[in-house]
Amino acid sequence: MVSLFNSNEGFIYILIYIIAYVMALFVAMPFHEFAHAFAAKREGDYTAVALRRYTLAPLSHIDAKGMLFLLFFRFGWAKPVPIDSRNFKRGKLSSFLVSIAGIITNIVLGTIFLFIYYLIYKIAPNFYTSCLYGELLYLFLQLSVTLNFSLAFFNLLPVYPLDGYKIIESVLKWDSKVVEFLKNYSLIIYIGLIVTGIYYYYFEFTAGTIIRLLEKLFSMILGV
Repeated sequence: MVSLFNSNEGFIYILIYIIAYVMALFVAMPFHEFAHAFAAKREGDYTAVALRRYTLAPLSHIDAKGMLFLLFFRFGWAKPVPIDSRNFKRGKLSSFLVSIAGIITNIVLGTIFLFIYYLIYKIAPNFYTSCLYGELLYLFLQLSVTLNFSLAFFNLLPVYPLDGYKIIESVLKWDSKVVEFLKNYSLIIYIGLIVTGIYYYYFEFTAGTIIRLLEKLFSMILGV
């Protein structure tokens, strides 16, 4: 985002970009959190329902600080859905399914948006450059792909309190030294990943690789 303001792009383009970014965020984040709430309900926990978080309404799930971080630094977070694991019907299996639900949802959404991008390009190749609506849709689809895969793989990191940590917690014993270490030193691990740039290499290797493979697949299927 900072590079966008430092570029030579005009005011209209920057405005459209911001609108598209916010729209993409208002899809990716609520769907991620709603997926947790939906999975929790299926596994017997109605906490999110009781607290009116069983919804796709963006403002119920958006965390202002997390959104700004995602906007400027390519990583961020939503407002976590309240979950009480004591209500789960299947113990650790329920915890695993609830924890991974948001990640899977973002990957599925990112894949769908990427396919829609190529499908529209196949049907109307000039639409994206023919009008402001086309440019807005182009940016929305591109940003939705990036944001959904970014959220998925960011949350897959084994850093407390991200989903990756909860997944590890759900498959290991409650008194596991690994779980204890990750919880006690998550902040240090997280800062280390960012300062050393490992996080960005991680994102490029995981999300970036999957996006490129899907682009080749959809280009081949649709012949574009």
